Amino acid sequence: MSLSITLSSPPDIYAPASYEHVAQAGDFAFIAGQVSRDSAGKLVGPGNAGEQAAQVYRNIDAILRHIGAERDQVVKITTYLVDPADSAVAAAERKAFFGEHRPPHTGLIVAALGGPEVKLEVELVVYTSRQAST
Repeated sequence: MSLSITLSSPPDIYAPASYEHVAQAGDFAFIAGQVSRDSAGKLVGPGNAGEQAAQVYRNIDAILRHIGAERDQVVKITTYLVDPADSAVAAAERKAFFGEHRPPHTGLIVAALGGPEVKLEVELVVYTSRQAST
Protein backbone atom coordinates (compact mmCIF):
# COMPACT_ATOMS: atom_id res chain seq x y z
CA MET A 1 0.00 0.00 0.00
CA SER A 2 1.30 3.41 -0.94
CA LEU A 3 0.87 6.36 1.40
CA SER A 4 -0.08 9.59 -0.28
CA ILE A 5 1.45 12.74 1.16
CA THR A 6 -0.05 16.14 0.38
CA LEU A 7 2.01 19.28 1.01
CA SER A 8 0.32 22.67 1.28
CA SER A 9 0.32 26.13 2.82
CA PRO A 10 -2.62 28.42 3.51
CA PRO A 11 -2.74 31.51 1.32
CA ASP A 12 -3.22 33.87 4.29
CA ILE A 13 0.08 33.27 6.12
CA TYR A 14 3.63 33.88 4.98
CA ALA A 15 5.04 31.55 2.34
CA PRO A 16 8.48 30.16 3.17
CA ALA A 17 10.73 29.70 0.17
CA SER A 18 11.97 26.22 1.01
CA TYR A 19 9.03 24.24 2.49
CA GLU A 20 5.26 24.00 2.91
CA HIS A 21 3.54 24.57 6.25
CA VAL A 22 1.59 21.29 6.26
CA ALA A 23 2.20 17.66 5.31
CA GLN A 24 -0.95 15.55 5.32
CA ALA A 25 -0.34 11.78 5.40
CA GLY A 26 -3.15 9.35 6.04
CA ASP A 27 -5.24 10.49 8.99
CA PHE A 28 -2.64 12.95 10.25
CA ALA A 29 -1.33 16.41 9.44
CA PHE A 30 2.09 17.57 10.54
CA ILE A 31 2.37 21.34 10.92
CA ALA A 32 5.80 22.91 10.52
CA GLY A 33 7.20 24.93 13.38
CA GLN A 34 5.46 28.28 13.40
CA VAL A 35 7.17 31.52 14.32
CA SER A 36 5.56 34.92 14.66
CA ARG A 37 5.69 36.05 11.03
CA ASP A 38 2.68 37.90 9.68
CA SER A 39 1.26 37.28 6.19
CA ALA A 40 3.92 39.59 4.69
CA GLY A 41 6.72 37.69 6.43
CA LYS A 42 7.47 40.41 8.96
CA LEU A 43 8.32 39.20 12.48
CA VAL A 44 5.63 40.28 14.98
CA GLY A 45 6.85 41.28 18.45
CA PRO A 46 10.63 41.03 18.05
CA GLY A 47 12.03 40.03 21.43
CA ASN A 48 8.55 39.81 23.05
CA ALA A 49 7.51 36.21 23.71
CA GLY A 50 3.88 37.09 24.53
CA GLU A 51 3.30 38.98 21.28
CA GLN A 52 5.13 36.29 19.36
CA ALA A 53 3.08 33.48 20.91
CA ALA A 54 -0.16 35.28 20.03
CA GLN A 55 0.94 35.56 16.37
CA VAL A 56 2.11 31.94 16.32
CA TYR A 57 -1.37 30.80 17.39
CA ARG A 58 -3.01 33.08 14.79
CA ASN A 59 -0.88 31.30 12.18
CA ILE A 60 -1.82 27.91 13.61
CA ASP A 61 -5.51 28.87 13.50
CA ALA A 62 -5.15 29.76 9.79
CA ILE A 63 -3.46 26.43 9.10
CA LEU A 64 -6.13 24.45 10.94
CA ARG A 65 -8.84 26.23 8.93
CA HIS A 66 -6.87 25.53 5.73
CA ILE A 67 -6.91 21.77 6.37
CA GLY A 68 -10.50 21.73 7.67
CA ALA A 69 -9.48 20.83 11.22
CA GLU A 70 -10.53 22.12 14.61
CA ARG A 71 -8.41 22.84 17.67
CA ASP A 72 -9.67 19.72 19.43
CA GLN A 73 -8.12 17.58 16.68
CA VAL A 74 -4.59 18.59 17.71
CA VAL A 75 -2.96 15.52 19.26
CA LYS A 76 0.57 16.79 20.00
CA ILE A 77 2.23 20.18 20.53
CA THR A 78 5.94 20.95 20.72
CA THR A 79 7.13 24.38 21.83
CA TYR A 80 10.71 25.55 21.43
CA LEU A 81 11.84 28.49 23.59
CA VAL A 82 15.20 30.23 23.74
CA ASP A 83 14.57 31.62 27.24
CA PRO A 84 13.03 29.51 30.03
CA ALA A 85 11.67 32.73 31.55
CA ASP A 86 9.21 32.88 28.61
CA SER A 87 7.63 29.55 29.53
CA ALA A 88 4.72 31.01 31.50
CA VAL A 89 3.65 33.51 28.85
CA ALA A 90 3.93 30.88 26.10
CA ALA A 91 1.85 28.45 28.17
CA ALA A 92 -0.79 31.12 28.81
CA GLU A 93 -1.21 31.74 25.07
CA ARG A 94 -1.37 27.99 24.39
CA LYS A 95 -4.03 27.48 27.06
CA ALA A 96 -6.04 30.47 25.82
CA PHE A 97 -5.95 29.10 22.28
CA PHE A 98 -6.95 25.53 23.15
CA GLY A 99 -9.39 26.22 25.98
CA GLU A 100 -10.40 22.95 27.67
CA HIS A 101 -8.57 20.82 25.09
CA ARG A 102 -5.23 19.77 26.61
CA PRO A 103 -3.24 17.68 24.10
CA PRO A 104 0.18 16.33 25.07
CA HIS A 105 2.83 19.03 25.04
CA THR A 106 6.61 18.97 24.99
CA GLY A 107 8.54 22.14 25.84
CA LEU A 108 12.17 22.46 24.87
CA ILE A 109 14.74 25.13 25.65
CA VAL A 110 17.12 25.61 22.73
CA ALA A 111 20.15 27.82 22.12
CA ALA A 112 18.63 29.66 19.16
CA LEU A 113 15.85 29.61 16.57
CA GLY A 114 15.57 31.26 13.12
CA GLY A 115 17.12 34.54 14.24
CA PRO A 116 18.19 36.31 17.43
CA GLU A 117 14.84 38.10 17.76
CA VAL A 118 12.78 34.88 17.52
CA LYS A 119 11.75 33.80 21.02
CA LEU A 120 9.63 30.71 20.30
CA GLU A 121 8.44 28.23 17.71
CA VAL A 122 5.50 25.81 17.91
CA GLU A 123 4.81 22.68 15.84
CA LEU A 124 1.77 20.40 15.89
CA VAL A 125 0.43 17.01 14.92
CA VAL A 126 -3.28 16.93 14.01
CA TYR A 127 -5.60 13.95 13.65
CA THR A 128 -7.72 14.79 10.60
CA SER A 129 -9.89 11.71 10.12
CA ARG A 130 -12.82 12.46 12.41
CA GLN A 131 -15.28 15.29 12.68
CA ALA A 132 -14.34 17.85 15.33
CA SER A 133 -16.48 17.93 18.47
CA THR A 134 -16.28 21.66 19.13
